[in-house]
This record gives sequence, C-alpha cells and structure tokens, in this order.
Amino acid sequence: MRLLSAPRPTAVRSGARRPRRRLGLWASLLAVPLLAGCGYATMQQLEEQAQAARNEIEVQLQRRSQLVPSLIETIAAQGPVDAAIGEQLAQARAELVAALGSGELGRIEAASSRLSQGLDRLLAAAERYPRLGSDPGFRVLRSQLETTEDEIERASANYNRAVVHYNSYIEGFPQAVIAKVVGAKPLETLAPEPAAPPAERPGS
Repeated sequence: MRLLSAPRPTAVRSGARRPRRRLGLWASLLAVPLLAGCGYATMQQLEEQAQAARNEIEVQLQRRSQLVPSLIETIAAQGPVDAAIGEQLAQARAELVAALGSGELGRIEAASSRLSQGLDRLLAAAERYPRLGSDPGFRVLRSQLETTEDEIERASANYNRAVVHYNSYIEGFPQAVIAKVVGAKPLETLAPEPAAPPAERPGS
C-alpha cells in the first residue's frame, strides 16, 4: 500500500508570506490618508511658518551685527572710543555668529542680549560728541539700527505666535498621536529680552 507524502513545510511558509506582504502594502497605503486626516499636513505647515519667522529673526540679527563696525568707525572719527566697549562688541559679534551656526536658541538669545548691551554703551559714549548729531553718516546708521531693532522685535513676536499655535495644535487630539508617531516635538519660544540698565554717561 502506497503512503501519501505529507505537504512540504516550505510550501506553507512561502504561501504565508504573501498575505503578510499584502497586508503591509495596504497598511502603508492607508497610512497616507490617515496622517492627512489627523492633521499631519497642517502640522507641517505650522512648523514651516515658525521656521520662516525664526529665519527672519536671524537675518535681522546678522544685519544689526553688520552695522557695528561702521558705527564704531563713524564715532571714532569724532574722538576715541573706549577700548572696553569695542572689545565687548567684537566678542558679542563673534558669539552671535557662533550661536547662529549652532542653531541653539538659548545661545542666540544670550549673544543677542550681549550685543544689545554693547550697542547701548556705544551710543551712550557717542553723546560726548555733539557734532555726531549733525553727521549724515551717523544719522543714517542710527536710523538703520533703529529700523533693524524694530524688525527683530516684530519677527520675534511673529515667531512666538507661530510657536504657540504649533505647540497647541500638536497637543490636541488626534494630532498628539500623529506627533508621537512622526517624532514631532514642541518648539521653544523666545524669552523677552530684559530691559538694559541705564547706560553710564561718560564723565558721570
């Protein structure tokens, strides 16, 4: 009597893989509308808005930093500039360049604050030279500095608003689930720059 041979195990394993592959394919296809339906596209859009606002801050910070050498040169044409002020500004500019390169928000804020303090000291020292007030070059530089500082303040406010909106959105449901899946994390806001103490007047 001839015995029937048992099915080979390899055939069973091979056939089992195909449904799994199909399931994986369907899961991938279904994930796209699922992510879109749970606000993933909006999440990306809000993050891009926050990044655009931050980029604008960095552009304006660099622009303000670039005004420093011309300001020092214009003031020095009327009389000597305190070496300590020049050193503080040079160091603050170098720190700002390094901070912008690192992308670390805390370092950028700290370097920007030190540059602001140095500029306050420089402008206070410039008051000892009354003729600077009528110098066209100094007046243009002073106007450019004020405009740039206004732009920094405006861009910082826009960035904080965008970050608050983004953070609130990814913490909602079901966005919080998608944020966890894709690794989206809350963004940092900018702290208000502390008011500079009154600059010491020369000769006081």
